[in-house]
Amino acid sequence: MTAVLTIEQPAYFDRLAEVEAAHWWSLGMWRLGAHWLDATLRGRQGLAALDVGCGTGQTALRLACRPEIGSVVGLDPSAEALAHARRRHAFPLVRGSALDLPFGKSRFDVITCFDVLQHLPQDGDRRAADELYRVLAPGGVALVRSNAQAWTSASPAVEGGYRLGALVKVFEVSGFTVSHATHANCLPALVQELRGRLVRSGRAGPSSHPSGGGLRIRLPHPWVNRLMGSVATAEAVVAGRLNARLPFGHSTMLLVSRNDER
Repeated sequence: MTAVLTIEQPAYFDRLAEVEAAHWWSLGMWRLGAHWLDATLRGRQGLAALDVGCGTGQTALRLACRPEIGSVVGLDPSAEALAHARRRHAFPLVRGSALDLPFGKSRFDVITCFDVLQHLPQDGDRRAADELYRVLAPGGVALVRSNAQAWTSASPAVEGGYRLGALVKVFEVSGFTVSHATHANCLPALVQELRGRLVRSGRAGPSSHPSGGGLRIRLPHPWVNRLMGSVATAEAVVAGRLNARLPFGHSTMLLVSRNDER
């Protein structure tokens, strides 16, 4: 059984960095979003980017490697995460909250916000969306990912997960135009859902965030990582390059833009 690490343990961020850099799930999720960014940012240069909830800095690093990006700032509420990121990356890192971004209006052209919203207090997602709108420049885009609900949940949005339509509504209310929206990690989620129905287990699934049951996920065997990576890559092409909306998945992902002032 995979050892559970909590955010208080020194090895927590070491494993998190390893998973974000090489795990099939992390790579597949980034490929999906990167397809959307490829089409949206084509021909642009020198863009300022912000990664909200940067953790160990892997997403900020991926942003910095894009040819359209001229500068990147990472933001996270965890001093430990930022200390870990500073040992590995040279871009600016700021301690702060998605609920009150410490930046001026229209500061950034590109924003990423991955797996943050589901951990905010009640109605915090709407406040965070307002903050993203405020610091995003007109014509800018934000790539957002959050947990998805299992299809058996009756509520449209509960702690730990969203219906895709509910997440879309959060950002539309804040003034964003939603360019792309889909579930992600579809096939593995479908298999897990069906397996759960067959065994009728009442146990909660593993959590990969410190506000849940600790960090359980770790790199699988290389051949498993390659196999699942192929599945994740195929889904990224379908949902990202071909713009087909996946009907189900462990995650929800949006690309939103700010085109006009509210």
